[in-house]
Amino acid sequence: MTITNIQLNIIPDSRGEDTLEAEIISGEYRVTASVPSGKSKGKNEAFVLEPKKALEKFTEIKSQLLEKDFSSLEEFDNFLISLDGTPKKENLGGNLILVLSLGFTKLLAKADGLELYEEIAKISGVKAEKLPLCLFNLIEGGVHIHPAPNGAGLPFQEYLYIPQINSPKESLAEVMLVIRSLGEEIHQKYEHLRQGDEGGYTIPSNDPLVGLEFLQGQALLRLARPGLAENYRLGLDVAASTFFHDGLYLVGDKTMGEKVWIVGDDITTTNPESIKIAHEKNAINAVIIKPNQIGSVTETIRAANLAKSFGWKIIVSHRSGETKDTFIADLAVGLGADGLKSGCPLQEARLVKYQRLVEIEEKWHI
Repeated sequence: MTITNIQLNIIPDSRGEDTLEAEIISGEYRVTASVPSGKSKGKNEAFVLEPKKALEKFTEIKSQLLEKDFSSLEEFDNFLISLDGTPKKENLGGNLILVLSLGFTKLLAKADGLELYEEIAKISGVKAEKLPLCLFNLIEGGVHIHPAPNGAGLPFQEYLYIPQINSPKESLAEVMLVIRSLGEEIHQKYEHLRQGDEGGYTIPSNDPLVGLEFLQGQALLRLARPGLAENYRLGLDVAASTFFHDGLYLVGDKTMGEKVWIVGDDITTTNPESIKIAHEKNAINAVIIKPNQIGSVTETIRAANLAKSFGWKIIVSHRSGETKDTFIADLAVGLGADGLKSGCPLQEARLVKYQRLVEIEEKWHI
């Protein structure tokens, strides 16, 4: 495939910070892609180049991208990685390489007459035949919030509500009921209702258990559909490495068993080498997949496939600074992922990812 033209722009993300958007054209095909940014980052993540600097770098390499005929996504990504020439993409920036990689993947889907998730499945060698569970971040803490006037804020970063339904449409309808009830409960107790970076509610308390108590509250369950208590699970984003000892996660006098997903994020950073190390240490049994941690779609697919070969659960995730690009929803389906984590659907940049899953579900049921 030969690229006819590329236009790179700077746009605001969901936090109002600058990020990159690319419009890529190949003959009659035109696509747009944009990249998110994270606030809580692993030390081995791909380097993020300041967007204005990325525009300058792009100007330097643009002609080389327009001159070549790329036969595959892997060839396109490897060409960009070779132009960069650094282990963590510090020359061109992981954000610049990724926005171009996302766009090229979308172009391939257009040219092949496929849905984006079908193109990703074709590249990854996965049969796209299941929809991921939706992991909704309803309560926020940690670095994703501005503490209350009294300085209080939950220490855990995310309190996730996870309907055990393989129907994004039903999950989304259910969680909207839960969000309404949750907001009423928090407002009744604390008067003020505030939201974090990902659209979830914040609670002016330093006690991490308070968030769980709200999500398990009987008033919340009564407002949802019958049987809800048996059909959802909770998730937490915490500094779990602090209670990992001798190959086990110890919480009080309890050991977490196989039913609990111990999910690697900062220790794996969607990086095959880091994933191998985590496997050797038996540190986790599930992994977060974030394309901008590694900086290209090819490497993202490679990391996910490696994790799956270890029998791990796969959760495709957004970042705290998001855009309205729905690529990760298609990625989750195309990889055969077990979950999609895209924040709280009160925020449009989060909602559109879940809505894309609903679109795919409806296509499958036609």
